[in-house]
Amino acid sequence: MTSLPDDSPKQKLYGNYMIAGPTPITLADRELKLYVGVRWNQPPPLLLRLFDKPIQLLFAVMIVSTPLLLWLAWVVSQPARKLERAAKRVAQGEFVADPELEQGTSEFRQAGASFNQMVEAVNNMVSGQQRLLSDISHELRSPLTRLRMASALAVRKQGESPELERIDTEAQRLELMINELLALSRTQADSHLQRETQPLSSLWEEIIKDAQFEAEQMGKALNYSSLPDCKLSGSPKLLMSALDNILRNAIHYGKDHVEVTIAIKSENLHVSVQDNGEGVPEEELEDIFRPFYRVSTARDRHSGGTGLGLAITQTAIRQHSGTIKAKRGDLGGLQVDIVLPLSLGK
Repeated sequence: MTSLPDDSPKQKLYGNYMIAGPTPITLADRELKLYVGVRWNQPPPLLLRLFDKPIQLLFAVMIVSTPLLLWLAWVVSQPARKLERAAKRVAQGEFVADPELEQGTSEFRQAGASFNQMVEAVNNMVSGQQRLLSDISHELRSPLTRLRMASALAVRKQGESPELERIDTEAQRLELMINELLALSRTQADSHLQRETQPLSSLWEEIIKDAQFEAEQMGKALNYSSLPDCKLSGSPKLLMSALDNILRNAIHYGKDHVEVTIAIKSENLHVSVQDNGEGVPEEELEDIFRPFYRVSTARDRHSGGTGLGLAITQTAIRQHSGTIKAKRGDLGGLQVDIVLPLSLGK
């Protein structure tokens, strides 16, 4: 018993004892406050109040469990994000196994190991294809060189003739075809090795100006829009080669006019090149990107090309997560549209 100034009744749990009071009493002519303590083996009053009020209980459970659930979700999703990043690298042509994928829970370790095995198998297949094409190129170039030397000697001894001229022409075309086939293979296999971010002007401005000068020498007009202030990430050699192939194709087959439009839409770079030539039949627009495909019209029959230029261009664009499509343009000829993701220059 003790004297306290506060007369409001209350109770409080101290360890295993519940103290309640005060109760006013008079003892020996003195006014005192009586507090009673009993041993308490029941749940704390706070829990009792929470169970009596479900909404407060739900709110308390959410406060306690939310941080734990967020941490658990982050831990569980980490292997999935690693797998997603690895898949994106493979989609860009980077066939490199990632040891970090084989960490985490047993299910993710197994999935990561299977993914790395797939990447290594694809890498071995691509490398084998590259070696095979290189070996074929080496084996074919030697007889081609001897064939052209024999043709030159025959012309020197017997003089020029249509037959010898045709032999030399076909030998040159075969050599060009081999070179472009190797270029296509290298584009498919090695485009991820040299990637950098450069302003669009440093990549394409000189190419467009050179194409415009070449068109003027052929009595044709090439008009182009101003280049946007943006940057492209990827292989500069492939990006420049892709646009150069399309521009020269349009200049070659256009009658007297080529239109080039370059603009930014929805954080993507849109490039459109069209000419006023004879164009390509509607049913063959998707096939022109196939290697060695020959269009049924005169557009490609007497061009002397190998049928690999657009295939190389399509491979280069896809290696940069872009798209390329062909259609009949407003000028009446072929229109090639390219869409590439970009990072805006600041």
